[in-house]
Amino acid sequence: MTPLCQRGEASCGACCGLYNRRDHSRRALAALLDRRTAALAHAPRTEAAFAAAAAGLGADDGDPLFPTVRVCPLLGWLDGDRTRVGCLAHPAVTGGAELRGAGAYDVATCDAFLCPSHAWLSEEEAELVAALCARDPWLYGLVVTDVPFVRAALRGVAALTGARVELRHLSAPGFARALRGLLGLKERLRPGSDGLYGAFRPGPGGDPVPRTLDYAALSRRPSPHDEILVCVGADPRSGNDLDALEEQVRAGLDACVVAFPG
Repeated sequence: MTPLCQRGEASCGACCGLYNRRDHSRRALAALLDRRTAALAHAPRTEAAFAAAAAGLGADDGDPLFPTVRVCPLLGWLDGDRTRVGCLAHPAVTGGAELRGAGAYDVATCDAFLCPSHAWLSEEEAELVAALCARDPWLYGLVVTDVPFVRAALRGVAALTGARVELRHLSAPGFARALRGLLGLKERLRPGSDGLYGAFRPGPGGDPVPRTLDYAALSRRPSPHDEILVCVGADPRSGNDLDALEEQVRAGLDACVVAFPG
């Protein structure tokens, strides 16, 4: 499979710990990437200089949400339009110098690592997400690393249309916008919501633990859209309103059905 971190016009920095912080809102992470990109742009192209810059940048990161996931301060913007994220120490970015050893991982680890989504997503599923979230690394990273959410959304559309969603369907602009809007539920979660991490939340030791919706405690019957709602954290602990999110899911699915190409 083509690497998910740099795929077409889509890019992801999740394995570099981009979202591993209390405030992982779009605004906060854009500001973080701005600081890193500016600092490393002026650093000499030597590992010692990058290590010094990385140490200074890392001091501003605070405690990670998941202690077992490292945060690499060498992740930044690869373009002036701020539409692609990537390693600023990679030889393809530095002009040939290999400086990744100055970050949170050694070069061998960076070269060999593939996130779990590579093993779980099919090629077509990966292409769908990349096409829908192109030039938006914040949303793309949240979606492509949340395979249960991707599949729940696609299954929800398929159940209502009677047809499996395929890459060719994105040639219909209205349907592509509607499906992008459904995946964009990630954008409409409350800041800091653990629903950004899918159907998991950080446990006492920092390891991810599965999340479920306690409908009985909420005096509610299980939702027909439970599979999607679990992924987006539709419960009070996540800071989200179940009724509001359920309505957004329903509206998003309805929009996909209306625009689905016949």
